[in-house]
Amino acid sequence: MNKKIRKAIHAAGMILEQGFYKIQQYDEKERLHLRSEYDLKIDLYLKHFLESEYPEDSIFSEESSEQKKSSKTRWILDPIDGTSYFIFGEPFFSISMAKEVSNKIVEAHVFNPITKEYFYTEESIDKSNLNNSEIRVSDVSKLKDSFLAFGFSAHPQKIKLYLDNWSFEMESCKKALPWIGPALSICNVARGRVEGFIDYGCSMEGQAAASFILHNAGGVSLNIDGSSFDYETKGGIFSNRKLNLLEGRSG
Repeated sequence: MNKKIRKAIHAAGMILEQGFYKIQQYDEKERLHLRSEYDLKIDLYLKHFLESEYPEDSIFSEESSEQKKSSKTRWILDPIDGTSYFIFGEPFFSISMAKEVSNKIVEAHVFNPITKEYFYTEESIDKSNLNNSEIRVSDVSKLKDSFLAFGFSAHPQKIKLYLDNWSFEMESCKKALPWIGPALSICNVARGRVEGFIDYGCSMEGQAAASFILHNAGGVSLNIDGSSFDYETKGGIFSNRKLNLLEGRSG
């Protein structure tokens, strides 16, 4: 366990928790992509920590330009994954951080500061933990018995994209819900709460850490087109491995 990182993320979480109970000031980075003042506060706090503790390492954050350094190590940061939930007052958001060495994720942290759920893994332990307990994906293998989540919000074109491509799964599973916080959604697959999560829009900073947590919990990640997973590629299909979400699809 990287205790320095965990302590810093917990401290950032306290700042985020305080902000959660306030009416948020926000702007739009682009249409439907909100940014709160706390995205910037957490970004600054954790970047300052990383720059102090690991001055030779590069930092990639959703909220600022990448800082490239000489080291082969890069920290991938999403200060608030699930900003819309944060602004709307729904406690389904997280701080996500991944350590990448030579283009491979070797350490991952996802923390929900409201529920105090801290998901963590690293290459050396080959398992994933929620707080201090190991987590594993579920054993569900049949679509009719599965819970699925889809990464869309209330926008007609985005909803149509999912309906055009995933209606069969939505209608055939036990229950499906829209979730727009990819890091926690993927971690919920890792802990066995749901069997699959499909998201056309998740980006590297939202999925890098959580996909590694899922892998070490026994699950699997794929690119949205079903190809081998690349966390730098936008979109993904995340499952417990036992449920084949691509079964019967052509191409």
